Amino acid sequence: MIRFAALGACCLLLIVLGAHAEAQTVTTGESLFGVFKPYLTELASVFVAALAAWLFKLIREKLGIDIEAKHRDALQAALTNAAGLVINRAGGLAGALALPNANPLVQQGVSYVIDSAPDALRHFGITPEEARRILTEKLEAKIGVLISTGAAAKA
Repeated sequence: MIRFAALGACCLLLIVLGAHAEAQTVTTGESLFGVFKPYLTELASVFVAALAAWLFKLIREKLGIDIEAKHRDALQAALTNAAGLVINRAGGLAGALALPNANPLVQQGVSYVIDSAPDALRHFGITPEEARRILTEKLEAKIGVLISTGAAAKA
């Protein structure tokens, strides 16, 4: 809002200075609108340019939010799929699955996440170690659900 006020003040100053310069020229009965017409045209073009810049900024911010949401969704889908992959490969032992970082199944899950969502990992600055930690948390949650529903015993 302050920017528009400053822009308006600058335009008004240009009109006043231009009117002073125009007053020194000889006129042949032109109307008052004829004197201010070039300045109003300039003012309108400045206003249109400011409006276009504001709309561009608004659209860019909106698309930035959409891009971040897409990265977040891709990362969550990759982590969930990797957790399912690890649990499926563990088979009926999913309830007893120990989750140390050196577990080869967890390593395969991290590789899956890195291959599935590299742009999302890069966007959020997530390292493979952080991806391993997040995947381990997601696995613990999934295994907890499997154990509480008795699904691990059925598998």
